[in-house]
Amino acid sequence: MRHLVFLLIAASICCARAAEPELAIINAVVSSSEDGPPVASDYRFSPGDYLYFTFEIAGFAVHTENQGEVRKISLSYTVVPMDAQGRPLSEAVPGDIVTTLNPEDKNWVPKRRASFLLPAFVAAGSFHVHVTAKDAFGKTETARDLPFLMGGVRLVPADSITIENFRFLRRENDTQPLSLAAYAPGDTVYARFEMTGFKIGEDNRCRVAYSVTVIGPAGKAFIQNPDAARLDEGGFYPPQFVPGELALEMGKKNEPGAYTVIVEARDLIAKQTYQLKQTFSIE
Repeated sequence: MRHLVFLLIAASICCARAAEPELAIINAVVSSSEDGPPVASDYRFSPGDYLYFTFEIAGFAVHTENQGEVRKISLSYTVVPMDAQGRPLSEAVPGDIVTTLNPEDKNWVPKRRASFLLPAFVAAGSFHVHVTAKDAFGKTETARDLPFLMGGVRLVPADSITIENFRFLRRENDTQPLSLAAYAPGDTVYARFEMTGFKIGEDNRCRVAYSVTVIGPAGKAFIQNPDAARLDEGGFYPPQFVPGELALEMGKKNEPGAYTVIVEARDLIAKQTYQLKQTFSIE
């Protein structure tokens, strides 16, 4: 009989524990506008966009005082967007939820919001929002990751400075590269590229520069700019690339033929260089 009573008590304890709610992050939404709908699974944020995040916390413990007349909760949370390696893209947003519940708050769960300015010089890829929550009274904690995608520049990882994605353009603001880099006399030759693989210095900063030389059909240089641009970029998240651009004004009397653009990128921190040659024609 005593054995049966013990089993019944043990079973009731197990059932009580099983019925206890578990701390959970629910209704988490990544959106492109404040309180907007969740973005589609294939939606891509652009560098420099704002990302908006909302979530709720459920399953928290309620601390009672004065024979149940006073009911309190004590929660804390942290939200931060991260890259695939777990590096924060921006500063984390922390918060506390310490409040007294009213009798009508039986099914109430707190909802919180956070927004983040995404870095300007981050390459396309997969990222996630990492959110953690802690319950001081229940002595529990939980975490959840919400994935999101970023578009923009696609890069091949490099161990030293390099130039990627060089493309000639017809007009300065074009987004699609020319399939055939052919121009008429008097045109301006536009081009863009990205520099990556440089060393990151103090305060997550990079320091790069590039020179531009153009060799004409006769094999002689007719444009030489040894210091076309110097770039010093940095921020909370270390830049994965910095952009470069060209605008070469071709005179109406330039002879037809093949022209070679030589771009030399310099990593001013690592003291390394990289040279790229590209060809266009005047027809």
